[in-house]
Amino acid sequence: MFAANETGGAYAEYLAVKPAAIARKPSSLSFEEAASVPVASQTAWQGVFTHGHLEKGQTILIHGGAGAVGAYAVQLASHAGATVIATANSDDEAYLNSIGANRVIDYRQAQFERVLREKVDVVFDLVGGDAQKRSFLVLKEGGHLVSAVQPVSQEEAAMHRVSGVMMRLAPSGDVLGRIGRMLEEGTIRPDVATMYALQDAAQAWKDIAEKLPRVHGMPPSEPGAPRRKKHGKIVLRVA
Repeated sequence: MFAANETGGAYAEYLAVKPAAIARKPSSLSFEEAASVPVASQTAWQGVFTHGHLEKGQTILIHGGAGAVGAYAVQLASHAGATVIATANSDDEAYLNSIGANRVIDYRQAQFERVLREKVDVVFDLVGGDAQKRSFLVLKEGGHLVSAVQPVSQEEAAMHRVSGVMMRLAPSGDVLGRIGRMLEEGTIRPDVATMYALQDAAQAWKDIAEKLPRVHGMPPSEPGAPRRKKHGKIVLRVA
């Protein structure tokens, strides 16, 4: 079984969760891979489909496409038959293309609203800040701006005649089961960046803090600064 804990979670061998949030672990995944799946994949699913209402033939812009949630969003949207545009570092372009992105915009080199020739149906914001504000400029009337990181201005949404929502993950065994079947079939794939032993949890948090990607619109890291971690989730091996 695997599950997303709606109350936060802990470093524990056992955790009480509601049966409705549980799904069978795909046999093709290791326990470490399975541990990386529920929160990121369900956040992506709900952002893209539940709140973004993405449909086949539509176009979605995903900010932060190379992150753990973003990578699932790219895969899910691509599998659904949508055109997928992602903003990311140019170093991530090959990776994003390999998982289904049709186009990657390097946020350090270009402002997405200036290079997009056509407006999009959905924006999935995993970055926030100025990137979210500028996202209103590229949405079609009646489109959806979904943020997983900060509230969306309802005044701006009304002005541009779009819907705007800040989502909160609502764990669902049904959705997780559907994701599990896609993983089993190889339709989408998990990605584990690093695994830490329980005694190294403090180091894991330190590494996360040092290697977080910069917010869109900010300059790249200075020479000699820690490089951003490779793609995927960090997993803590408890037992």
